[in-house]
Amino acid sequence: MRQTYKRQLHIKEVRFKNPDGLTLCGEICSPEGSICGTVILTHPHPLYGGEMRNNVVGSLWRALPQDGLLALRFNFRGVGASEGSFENGIGEARDLRGAIRFVEESEDSYFPIFLIGYSFGASVIHLTGPLPPIVKGIVMISPPVSMRAFERKRFGFRPTLFIAGDRDPFCRPEDLKKLVSTLKGDNTLKIIAGADHFWYRMEKPLIEVICPWIISLIGNVP
Repeated sequence: MRQTYKRQLHIKEVRFKNPDGLTLCGEICSPEGSICGTVILTHPHPLYGGEMRNNVVGSLWRALPQDGLLALRFNFRGVGASEGSFENGIGEARDLRGAIRFVEESEDSYFPIFLIGYSFGASVIHLTGPLPPIVKGIVMISPPVSMRAFERKRFGFRPTLFIAGDRDPFCRPEDLKKLVSTLKGDNTLKIIAGADHFWYRMEKPLIEVICPWIISLIGNVP
């Protein structure tokens, strides 16, 4: 069960470089008191209005620190104040690598690191390729498996939570279940009744599944 008291939160704007030398903008939300890890959140499709203050990303960004996690959200290239332009997930994967490196090198970061990707953001995690060992878990929210192919070989053996709504035309439950059934490793699948791809007014069920899942891994990582 998640804690009922509220921690005081601290918010800080950050800027960091990706491997291409582009400057990306982001925000860190950290809790008062002890911190047990860092979560990096990636946002939905930039060409359809996706950015780091999206309802799903924003809700988790504020909720995760209540469980003692530092949360970093950032805008992909060409979004908001981030430099560059859209690159169909390929360049954005390099942006994510830049965010991971930023966390690894920052004085304010805490380990282990977890990744949460929503929709296009989940696709970006899929495209990022081998991740550094410090990344200990991944959450894929509504990965658009009904629109594009997700290659099984790109998934590693880190614990991964797949979560989608049962009314999602871009991530149909049957398609997501089929993908997960082909994967090896520690994979968890959750289908939330009544939710579609956009999770409006359904952010609370996401928080209630994702936050405890990440916390459960903290004591199990080497």
